[in-house]
Amino acid sequence: MTFTISAPPYKKMGVSIQKIMFSKVFALVPVSLISIYMFGLPALGIILISVLAAVVTEAGIQKAFNQKITIADGHAVFIGITLALILPPNVPLWLPAVGSFFAVAIVKHAFGGIGSYVFNPTLGAWIFLTLAWTQLMTPLSTPHIGQLSDIILENGAGFLIGVSPLALIGGVYLMYKKYIDWRVPLSYFVTAVLMILLLKDDISYLITGAFLFGVMFLASDMATSPVTKKGRIIYGIVCGILTVLYGYFANYVFAVFYGIFLANCLSPLIENNTLPKSFGGVKK
Repeated sequence: MTFTISAPPYKKMGVSIQKIMFSKVFALVPVSLISIYMFGLPALGIILISVLAAVVTEAGIQKAFNQKITIADGHAVFIGITLALILPPNVPLWLPAVGSFFAVAIVKHAFGGIGSYVFNPTLGAWIFLTLAWTQLMTPLSTPHIGQLSDIILENGAGFLIGVSPLALIGGVYLMYKKYIDWRVPLSYFVTAVLMILLLKDDISYLITGAFLFGVMFLASDMATSPVTKKGRIIYGIVCGILTVLYGYFANYVFAVFYGIFLANCLSPLIENNTLPKSFGGVKK
């Protein structure tokens, strides 16, 4: 019998980028529907415009550079919907369009496309929009889990993602299917909770839709987190520390996004220092 051995990377049967990305998109459908229920047509417009702008931008760039059109893999759709969910419901519709263009064109493709970017495209675009149009990006309210019902439906949500922490339960399914590695979300969540208890701060300001969204959907991004198992645990710990330190002195919702973005900067360093040594070699 003849065996054919090719060079890596290898593709696991039944798992593809398309399947992973659309599984993540479907996991965000419940919270998207609740945000539309809470905020009405403006929320629907933000989501549709953001997704459409991301897809059109990706197709336009690949067409201009004679590359294979890959919008069917779902990554542009995922960027569009995640960006829309971390916007306030009262932003003008041109804002998600500009944000999605920046996320796909600058943060993703300028660095080489899927798997090659340094920063999470959604977070990169959010920070760009926040710095450029601070007044428009400032939410009208800050979520606060004052009672158990707020976990199901949060009336004080300032961003679309904050309407229902429970609606993000789909992230647990993604971990079960191994579409995201459990090490980053678990170490992130545990570290943040322990830190806030250590500082004796109000944990109800931390356990929000924005925090759970960051834990399960943003921090776990495969391209911006370390490839090593040990590195992912350290990365999650760094995310938790940065989030709580920023939130303790400022705002926990903003802290999630800034904390993960800053952790992206440290991800290569963490990865380099947790790579196993080659056989017979010397570990760094």
